Amino acid sequence: MAGRLRGLVPKAGRAAWRVALCLAGLSAMGQGLAGQAWAAAAGGSVIAAPQLQQRLGIRTATLSAQKRKSQIDAFAKVLDPGPLAQLDSDLMTAVAAARASRAEAVRARALNAAGGTVSAKDAEAAEAQARSDALHVTLLRKRLGLEWGPGIARLSDGRRAGLIAALAAGKAALVHVDTPSNAGQAGARTVDVDVGADSAHGVVLGAARQAEPRLQSSGLIVEVSGPSAILLSIGLTQSAHIDSGGPETGVVLPRAALIRYEGSVWTYVARPGDRFERRLVENGVPEKDGLFAPTGFSPGEAVVTDGAAALFAAELGQVPISGKQDAGRQDFGAVK
Repeated sequence: MAGRLRGLVPKAGRAAWRVALCLAGLSAMGQGLAGQAWAAAAGGSVIAAPQLQQRLGIRTATLSAQKRKSQIDAFAKVLDPGPLAQLDSDLMTAVAAARASRAEAVRARALNAAGGTVSAKDAEAAEAQARSDALHVTLLRKRLGLEWGPGIARLSDGRRAGLIAALAAGKAALVHVDTPSNAGQAGARTVDVDVGADSAHGVVLGAARQAEPRLQSSGLIVEVSGPSAILLSIGLTQSAHIDSGGPETGVVLPRAALIRYEGSVWTYVARPGDRFERRLVENGVPEKDGLFAPTGFSPGEAVVTDGAAALFAAELGQVPISGKQDAGRQDFGAVK
C-alpha cells in the first residue's frame, strides 16, 4: 500500500505522510487494496487530535462565495475564411457592374426617347443587361446566407468588409461551434474559446449552414477577436464554452485542497470535534486557482490545504484501535 500511496503524495509532504503512517500504527500487510479502494470511493472522515494536526502540518482555508458565468461545454473548429473573402469580392464586383449597367440603361432609354440617338433595340439590350447584373447581385447575396448562414448574410457590406480585413490581419477568426444535440445553442450570444492556458472571447454571428453529424449539431458561426485570435489557425479544433444565462454561484476549491484518486476528486472539510470529512467534488469546473464547485460546498466552510495527502494516506491505512468504527469513519484521537 505504501508504494501505491507514495505516488499520491508530493515529495514535500512525504515526511508528514510517514508520520501519519507511524502514528496510526499502520500495517500494509494487514489490509487489502480492494478494501482501501472501496473506502476511498465511499468517502469517510478522520478525527485528528490537535497534537496530531500540528505534527501533520494541517492548515485550512475558509471558502468564500464566488460567481461565474453559467456555461455549456462545446467544440470550436476554426474555419477557412478564404471562400468568404472570394465570395465577398465577387459580390462587390457584381455590385459595381450592376450599378454601371443600370446607369447605362437609364442613359440609353433617355437618349432613345429624346430623338433616336440610341435605337430602341439598344435601349432594350441595355435594360436587359442591367436586370441580369441585378439578379447576379441577388444570387451572390443569397449565397452568403446559404453558405455562411443568416448572421453573415445580415452584415452590411461595410461591416463584412471590416470582418474580412480583420481575418486577413489575424485580428479575428471565424469558428464553427458545436454541442451535442444543439445544447445551449438557442439564444446564445457569446462564446469563450480555449487557447492554450487562456481563452478568447467570441460573439455569435448566427446559425451555421453546415452541421456536425457526429454530434448531431447544427452549429453556430462565431467571430473571435483579440490578441489570441492569431493563434486560431485554420482547421484547429479547440474546446469552447457557450454562455448560457445568468451567473452561477458556488465556491472555488484551492488546488492544494484537491486530492485525485481513482478518477475522482476529493477535498477534506474541517468539521466540529477535530473531525475532517472527505467530500467528493462533483461538477467541478477548472479555474485559474482551483476548481469551481457549484454544489456540495458552502461559503464559510474550511478545507484542508496543507496536510490533506497525509490525512488521506492515514485514513486508507488506519486499523481501528477499539475494534469498532462507523462505516467510512476513522478515529485518530486515541493514537499515541
